[in-house]
Amino acid sequence: MSILCNMKTAPCSRSRAGSTHHPSKARLTASFLLCLVVALMVTIPARSADTPVLSSHIDQINELLLRGGISGGFVELDPFGRVQLKGSYEDEIQVDRAFSIAQTVVGIRWVSPVTPEHIKVKEWERRLSNLFSRANVLKPAVRGDAPPGPVRNRYALVVGVGEFMSNIPKLHFAVHDANTFYRFLVDPNRGGFPPSNVTFLTNANATRKNIAAALDRIKRMAGPDDLVTVYMSSHGTPPEKFGGVFIVTYDTEIKPRERVWHTSISEGILRDFIDNLQAKRLVMILDACYSNGAYSKVPGFLPPGGKSLGADDHEGYGLSPQYGRRLLGAKDIVLDDEGPKRKASGGSKSMGGQDGWGKVLIGASGAGEQSWESDQLNNSIFTYYFLDGLNRNNGAVQNAFYYAKPRVTQRVKQEKGGDIDQNPQVVASQSEWNMPLGQRRR
Repeated sequence: MSILCNMKTAPCSRSRAGSTHHPSKARLTASFLLCLVVALMVTIPARSADTPVLSSHIDQINELLLRGGISGGFVELDPFGRVQLKGSYEDEIQVDRAFSIAQTVVGIRWVSPVTPEHIKVKEWERRLSNLFSRANVLKPAVRGDAPPGPVRNRYALVVGVGEFMSNIPKLHFAVHDANTFYRFLVDPNRGGFPPSNVTFLTNANATRKNIAAALDRIKRMAGPDDLVTVYMSSHGTPPEKFGGVFIVTYDTEIKPRERVWHTSISEGILRDFIDNLQAKRLVMILDACYSNGAYSKVPGFLPPGGKSLGADDHEGYGLSPQYGRRLLGAKDIVLDDEGPKRKASGGSKSMGGQDGWGKVLIGASGAGEQSWESDQLNNSIFTYYFLDGLNRNNGAVQNAFYYAKPRVTQRVKQEKGGDIDQNPQVVASQSEWNMPLGQRRR
């Protein structure tokens, strides 16, 4: 009731302090009903009148579901005019198939990222029986809000994928991005990471198995006071049923279409790594996004016209805040869109005099945006400016990000067009995350 009664539009605010007036029961009931109606009108939007999804699209998807062996599932419009999965499904693989079918008809923009409730066998239930049968039991993750001590060891995984086994167009500068980032890390005058602690995977070596194995290796070796960096440059998958964009590897499969999610670096792989990592300093940089142009040569992968209904040619999808929250899994996520509240000092000390810490996820672009490459810079635009920021700020991550962010936005508009947006995103588990990604100069 307190939430409803605090609404400015609802005439049911409390009586003035000191008043002894008590409204009648009938008036209270009427006021409550009026508050409830107003609240429902505010929180539940009317069905979109300008949705491009037609009844013929709904019929087509339902017919394709039946052809695909999904007899218990169907779709209908949600309150926003998007296609939403309904009915019952045998397992999450079948849900992915249904979700994929819907995207091929109306595109990513008009498929609601909500998984059906009536899944007979959930994937997590399948895995539960195998959870305690692993040969190597993972050490418990370090919990609590106590900051770590000074950085002891540094570990990193750097991945760049520009060529793919499947019929996915090449990325011109993904390997170059990864190479320049790797060189920064192992340079004794900059990153200072021991080369033996840095795994560098590109193209044919950047398979799903190799990347997952490298993450497991870091997870086993890194201690609470260590610093871990993960950098990946590649294509992204279309958003899956929860809205997450996965990282495409060299051996990612695209036929049948839902295999693109099952054979990429998924949210589950990254979440397992983050949850079980003991290191209290983690910087994960994902320079990847979904772009309809990346899959334009794959027959049947995109809707007719090669994009979502009503979308422009620059349709893309980057890091969403919801995806970042799910990955980090922290109770108090910091979304620091406005930048540091203090003046950047060029170093990596926090306000308390200790090295910054926490788990940080940085994305090259936001939801609904692409991450662009530049023929003029011979780099991804984000990686170019982020590395420039690291070099200018003695490796301080937070300073480097906020140095890069406005320059990326400006450069994309300059090169790609004034109506094109790319806004790098950050999600962090601590407000003081200005970690020393480089060796501190003395």
